[in-house]
Amino acid sequence: MSDWDHRTDTICTYKVVQGGKQIKHWLEFQLLDELGDPLPHQPFRAINEATRCKLIPEFSGQSDAQGVIRLEGLHPLAVTLLLTANPLAEVMQTRRPRAIRAESRVSTPLEVPYRYDPSPSFFSPIEPKALANGHSYHYLRIGQLCDRFPDLKPWSEKEKLPAFHFPDPKFRGFTVPDDELDRRHILEICPFRAWSLILHHQPEYSMANAYNLGLMANLSYSVVAQNMLKKKPNTDTSTVSGSVEEFFFRQCLDLSRTPTMIDSNGSRLPALVIDVPFDERYTTAVMLDSLKAERPPGGPEIPRHIIENTQLFYFFNKTQIVVAWRGTQEPMDWLTDVLYRPMPADGSGCDLKSACTPLTDVGSVHYGFLQAFEVAKKLFPRDFNDIQDALAGKQLFICGHSLGGALALIHSAELKDRNPLLYTYGMPRTFTAKAQERLKSVMHFRHVNDADTVTSVPPEAELGNWLYEALGPLGQDLGYIWSVGQLLAGKIVSFGDPYWHHGKIAMFYRADQHVETMSSNSSAFRSKDGLAADHTTVLKRLPHRTRIYLVPSLSDEFSRFAHEDQKALIRSLNRENMADLFPSHTNPERSTRRTNPADHSMIKAYLPFLHNQLLELSDSKLPLRRKVQRATFEKQMQTLGVPETEIHRNEQFLALQTLLSMALRATRALEGGPEALQRFCQEREFGEMIEITQARSSPSVRHS
Repeated sequence: MSDWDHRTDTICTYKVVQGGKQIKHWLEFQLLDELGDPLPHQPFRAINEATRCKLIPEFSGQSDAQGVIRLEGLHPLAVTLLLTANPLAEVMQTRRPRAIRAESRVSTPLEVPYRYDPSPSFFSPIEPKALANGHSYHYLRIGQLCDRFPDLKPWSEKEKLPAFHFPDPKFRGFTVPDDELDRRHILEICPFRAWSLILHHQPEYSMANAYNLGLMANLSYSVVAQNMLKKKPNTDTSTVSGSVEEFFFRQCLDLSRTPTMIDSNGSRLPALVIDVPFDERYTTAVMLDSLKAERPPGGPEIPRHIIENTQLFYFFNKTQIVVAWRGTQEPMDWLTDVLYRPMPADGSGCDLKSACTPLTDVGSVHYGFLQAFEVAKKLFPRDFNDIQDALAGKQLFICGHSLGGALALIHSAELKDRNPLLYTYGMPRTFTAKAQERLKSVMHFRHVNDADTVTSVPPEAELGNWLYEALGPLGQDLGYIWSVGQLLAGKIVSFGDPYWHHGKIAMFYRADQHVETMSSNSSAFRSKDGLAADHTTVLKRLPHRTRIYLVPSLSDEFSRFAHEDQKALIRSLNRENMADLFPSHTNPERSTRRTNPADHSMIKAYLPFLHNQLLELSDSKLPLRRKVQRATFEKQMQTLGVPETEIHRNEQFLALQTLLSMALRATRALEGGPEALQRFCQEREFGEMIEITQARSSPSVRHS
């Protein structure tokens, strides 16, 4: 058009001009999943300003067998692609993501809003291939393509759109600007899936269970959401980093990174997770804080220190329900722990103006722990009913640390007919021997850190006596004083119905070695004639120590799968040896008398050891310091003068350490399990807990 005087205002709205045939354009989209497989037969429509003005009809159709959508005859205008929501959501729930994720930064400190950062350039192997072929590349989530929110089951109107999968709540589609026509655009679409904790409901010990349920036991201590509500009562707790709700309703729906347990002190540990269809996501996660609960009308006056001991949370999806009980957190909590009085476990004699939960028909249960459990049931009756109702068709897991372990065992005893699987950490004794006989059906693995003294209380002794029932208000104090005397007697001989530990032990043992040396205070001993002087034999500790992960029950499983060349190991791990080293219903002899409050800490003692052991088992090639320490320790065993009993014990323990690979059999056999372990070993910016002997590829990772 060469008429420069042409005007399109109100004076001259239209004018006939002469020009050549208008150039038409084309555009291609190829729909791929994260594994590079095409998405065929996806209904679509494409729009631009010409279709919006009704000058031409909308483009529509389906992607071909290679996931390609081709548009021709386009005006030089931006084009927006929209895919039909339900077919896209249905197929993307079946597609698997790549094992390795971008692992974008976790928001810290806890007050910083959660971020959904885009994947870094060239993170996907699909991107360089697309660019090498002259195509454009885009990484998208289904909410950036679909024309509306898909129909989901289950879905509640109260649920918010998951921000990761649906970053655009207006569903405006994916737009290609006018200067990017005449080319193919590769659209890599993130699967419509969610993260789920790997948990195996099995009688054999599982490292995945031990680690993930340990994370949940520690997450039960989270008070960040409660503290935030004190400051801002209307805060959405699912947006508070480190809260229970945030873990399940935000992190478990964000496929860009592994869900991370964020402790209130800033420690962060990744969960071991597998991807599941979005319909199988966690739909319920409830934190129960007894300090916030309404008191039942007309109920008994409940001591504050009992109320402070009754925090827990529960969560579930289509296949699992997990209950995590909180342990001791404040010094006041120990008031409950030292109430050693045994209470009949049949439900009689409860002092909360109503009958207690019947647990076993014989034996007794720790008075303080039972009180805390009963208070929780009275404060949260609807939630306990919801847990019962949700059990149909689901596998039940229960966990807890310290006092939380005791409450978890009581809860498991109540639900023993529902086949609970229990993992506890640093728990005290809870039931007496006679009650234990009725709880053999409860599958329980009890973790003990070597120097954790909490696992030694209450004492393994008969602590019931008539003074608890007599003398009115003085009965409690006098009964406790008399129990201390019985404790001393119980150290010599067990009698009556003593407190016993329940479950199979998993112990973190701090192994050492000694050599026999001569010692004398006589100056003559140091002279040339001193060979005849009086002297004594003492043990001197050798310099190299190591930590050994001991799960005696793995020896039975190993025996079932052992090959011919492994029979020598089987003989060294016979039942008689295991019974001597790990007596039933009690703790093995600890390697040290040194006590440190940190030895009882979940985040400082139990979880780091669990994390690093899982890391070692997941990738045998990692240069971990723990492996070097064990090798040095084993070489030191050849030192002359090491007592035979120590050599035999440490050989047994090191043999048990080698069996831990059995504890990952179920995870490796799980669909997606090997990828989950690979993802767990991925370097990320929160690797402070990882034990490494030398730096790996990423300089941004800090190693201890």
